[in-house]
Amino acid sequence: MASYGDGTKVVDDLGVMADEYLEEDDVEDSDAEEEEIPRDDSFSKLSADSWLSVESEYDAEGDTLFFPTVNELVEEEKVPMASATENAMAKASSVPGKSVLDCVVELLRGTRAQKKKRLFRMISEKWIWLGEDLASLMSKSKRRPDQNSRINLTKCRTLRSEGNSIAFQLDRQRVVLNLSNPREVKLWLTGLSCLVPRDTRVFMGNTILEERLQYDPLKDSWQGKPMSTRKRVNEYILLGGIGRGSFAKVKLAISTLDKRFYAAKIMNKSRKSSFLSESNKTEVAILRKLRHPNIVKHRDVLFDEETDRVVLLVEYMARGVVLDSSKLQDEKKLSEEAVKEIMKDVVAGLMYLHAQRVVHRDIKPDNLLRSGDGTVKLGDFGEARMYDVNDLDSKGKPTAPGTPAFLAPEFCMSDKSPKPPPENYSADVWSLGATIYYMVYGRAPFIASSVFKLYDVICTEKLQFPSSPRVSLKLKDLLKMMLTKEPTKRATLDQVASHTWFEEPVRKKLNDRIKITEQDIRDAIKPAKWVYPEPEQKA
Repeated sequence: MASYGDGTKVVDDLGVMADEYLEEDDVEDSDAEEEEIPRDDSFSKLSADSWLSVESEYDAEGDTLFFPTVNELVEEEKVPMASATENAMAKASSVPGKSVLDCVVELLRGTRAQKKKRLFRMISEKWIWLGEDLASLMSKSKRRPDQNSRINLTKCRTLRSEGNSIAFQLDRQRVVLNLSNPREVKLWLTGLSCLVPRDTRVFMGNTILEERLQYDPLKDSWQGKPMSTRKRVNEYILLGGIGRGSFAKVKLAISTLDKRFYAAKIMNKSRKSSFLSESNKTEVAILRKLRHPNIVKHRDVLFDEETDRVVLLVEYMARGVVLDSSKLQDEKKLSEEAVKEIMKDVVAGLMYLHAQRVVHRDIKPDNLLRSGDGTVKLGDFGEARMYDVNDLDSKGKPTAPGTPAFLAPEFCMSDKSPKPPPENYSADVWSLGATIYYMVYGRAPFIASSVFKLYDVICTEKLQFPSSPRVSLKLKDLLKMMLTKEPTKRATLDQVASHTWFEEPVRKKLNDRIKITEQDIRDAIKPAKWVYPEPEQKA
């Protein structure tokens, strides 16, 4: 399940860490011409699943079939209705029941593959995924954690399926990837066939795929729903729902400008004047400027004054949440080692947030999301507090932010609650500790029959460790430090990062503080312009 806030869940059936599939051999990769992307040394101690993907800035050498000239469509007042030509789009897909667009979205989630090597004809294990720019096929191996490899799809001259393999003929090299079965080969070939240039020759076996040349994404469908019947807001086409919560719904969206997928969270706001206040615009400006490999990127915030709706566009995390925590107990458990790898990413992202004087205030498993390359990122900043923004208290934020089971004692609405410190960084440490506990034991550290009883239990009951599963003494020591009820005696985030449980300290990157200009504040919230499909004309 994935979550984009307010309890919104998104189904994810690829929650397994990519690293579980990667066991690299000791033979050097001889494909030296494949582009390799070194990772910033500042992040060299992040988890093995945190290798960074790179946003491509190169120009395509030829038109691709995916949104080749779509920008002018943003100005249209109406979206054309579905036509018979949409049926022809199905012929561009070789996967029964899936459109080309469905296949492209699947490619963002990634899969394991074997790469044939020229040297001694050896095979290396890879995790491959479609880059978010839709112009790069990315890969990584366990053996080389300091770099990703990238196949520039705009350089592809021939694309061919051969049994369980896909072969790419580039300018100066040939890359062959073995996939697990013929259906997966069809899925990847279908998605990639409309992301390579028009003059690329695409074969399924010995058959050239001529239907792809007629492909038009605006006449395609997503999960059986024609694109032409989808609503738009500004540059974004809203494809369909991927989640729903108590106060918001989440749709998968694609931008007609940068041709990337986003998660669009649509909310109703009851205090219009508050949402457009100077302090709120400043907070939004800060959110949009947060840049860290373990923080979900915020693209746009749109506001419709007529309907009082807010549309939040954030980075689409293709593999969903690390773990669903909708149940307080009897939930799936993760191994201690898997949790450790996840927490390297989360702690690194949280240290960056705190350095920017931002407190998250709603850390829980549902708000830890995984991208196609396996990187874990912290999302959902609906309860965040930013200490450099004035007039925060006038916004009327609740006295008990976040989710009760992961709430720090100082935030609990109980007469037994300890006094909170002036700034709430320690509350994030508690919530992070409760999250670790939940992942390892499959239950929250404190449980009660009602929310208000739970508040009292959190503030008074002693921390207990179940007998199963067995965990290390180092982890128990860390959890005791993080789940200390008195916030002034609780472990600091730096102490967590340097704890021996991590084996090597999680390193903090020295980031400059975010600087917000007046222009940033003016541009923070944009007016939402909705475009609706025309109603079907009756005969």
